[in-house]
Amino acid sequence: MKKILVLGSFLFLFSTAAVRGQAALLVLIFGEKVATENFYFSLKVGVNYSMITNHTEGNNRIGANFGLVNNIRLSDQWYLMPEFLPLSPRGLRNIPVLTTGIPDLDSILAYPESTDRKLSYLDIPILFQYRITDRWHAALGPQFSFLTGAVDAYEAKPLEDVNVSTEIDISEPFRAWDVGFAVDLTYVVSPPKGGKGMNLFIRYSRGFLDLMKDDANNKYYNSL
Repeated sequence: MKKILVLGSFLFLFSTAAVRGQAALLVLIFGEKVATENFYFSLKVGVNYSMITNHTEGNNRIGANFGLVNNIRLSDQWYLMPEFLPLSPRGLRNIPVLTTGIPDLDSILAYPESTDRKLSYLDIPILFQYRITDRWHAALGPQFSFLTGAVDAYEAKPLEDVNVSTEIDISEPFRAWDVGFAVDLTYVVSPPKGGKGMNLFIRYSRGFLDLMKDDANNKYYNSL
């Protein structure tokens, strides 16, 4: 129950999508003409609670995501919403320590303070949104993800006042891209006025492709 409350607090504090009817950055670059009633940009900020399915070792990770949303009006109730999310972390916490290939370093990291598998993705969801009411919106569509980095990060404290941290690049065995779907539900807290507004949203996405290139025995999928 405590974990659920903590997660709920994170979602409230960070997933309060700072979605503005006209993204301030783009307005500064292109001017107010970039936004119309039928076409405008939004900023999106949130929290990923990521899982890797079928993985028996390690715990789920929490990380911040950020990006831009293009709102394209198709009709009074339907919108096309391509998104560009350059920051979308995944991975696992508390993973078993892998060998670094350096015996002295391996002995130091034998009993680490923390172990993280950090997978960094760039996500491009292309969602079709249906506006059920003025306040409630639902969306569904494909999501394309591109791996931008994969590391195992270890921290250890072999001696008092001595901290050792290292990262090992593990990107080679991972698939460079993923295809999946995303579905979300949005509540409009403040409708856009004068280029500013705020929404709350909750989203679930799932990858269809095995994370590993050549793993015939086990299949691992991103889920968040």
